[in-house]
Amino acid sequence: MLIVIGLLIPILLILATELFRTLAWEKKCEQEFKTYQVRNHSVHRLIVRLYCFIGYFFVGVCFNQLMVDIAKYTIGRQRPHFMDVCKPSVGYDTCTTPDVYITEFTCRSNDTKLVHEAQLSFYSGHSAFSFYAAWFTSLYLQARLFRPLFSRLLLPVIQFLLFGGAAYVSLTRVSDYKHHWSDVLVGALMGSAIGIFVALFVAEVFKRREIPSCGPTNEFGLIRMDRPDNGISHQPSNGANTVVSTQHVIVSEVDPANQRLLYPSPHHHHQSQDDRYMDHY
Repeated sequence: MLIVIGLLIPILLILATELFRTLAWEKKCEQEFKTYQVRNHSVHRLIVRLYCFIGYFFVGVCFNQLMVDIAKYTIGRQRPHFMDVCKPSVGYDTCTTPDVYITEFTCRSNDTKLVHEAQLSFYSGHSAFSFYAAWFTSLYLQARLFRPLFSRLLLPVIQFLLFGGAAYVSLTRVSDYKHHWSDVLVGALMGSAIGIFVALFVAEVFKRREIPSCGPTNEFGLIRMDRPDNGISHQPSNGANTVVSTQHVIVSEVDPANQRLLYPSPHHHHQSQDDRYMDHY
């Protein structure tokens, strides 16, 4: 079940993201993107992107599973439910010497597969795979969705659900007596490390953002200010002086990824173009 869900959710999110970018955000900017060809046949950029990001995701899955198997078959460690599965000949029915570490015993259970599986506790493959998928997918979404989707909260909510699901899977491994807490902790750390490494240095999601220059500016703005327009007064028919208040919204007009901020003001036309920029940080 974890394999099906853990593979299906990231693939569907990647597919939905690339479809949305191609059909919505990039519709007016298609001439800016690179075209691809295989022999004499042109390949749409959507197919290339899906092949690239889903392919890198599966490469990371293989890396993660390889590290899990190396640890399990090198270190092993008995699972918390090992005694019930094995029913060892020494120390199971009676415990006369509780301070002695038992090394010589035979399992009375006939299910050799279960006995073998009960000695592969370190580290948790479920925890590692869950956090790998959560990290890779979250970083991918952060990079490819360079503008807010309907609301600024949508992307953080999706990312939170991914990590919440990974944490739930990890905690149930302890409550089901399948792993010790330390197995789950190491699995989460290893899965997170591999997910971050694959996303940033193998798939290079932030170097492949493909932000078009012809897209609309970030309409959400960063700072909203209400202030008088330098005391400009207007004389209405009744003779009263009225101060007109205007709203100034500072937005990024250069880079939708908010790399730099431009302050367009009619009172600063004498300044050079470079003086009107301020670093976002």
